[in-house]
Amino acid sequence: MKIISAKVLDPTHLELSEPIPAMTGDLIEISIPEDGENERLWKVTARQKFLSAYDSADSIYDNL
Repeated sequence: MKIISAKVLDPTHLELSEPIPAMTGDLIEISIPEDGENERLWKVTARQKFLSAYDSADSIYDNL
């Protein structure tokens, strides 16, 4: 599977960041993340717990 980004032009049209190997009329599946309050809290908590697993000397993770 390959993940690419797309710009929403309107509620029914997307502009892909790169071409996809599909023919006119082919069906594809897309995934739309839901950004509800519970999801936001989960992401914040997960990031905090993830970073707590690393030593402060591991500077590679400073910008996450």
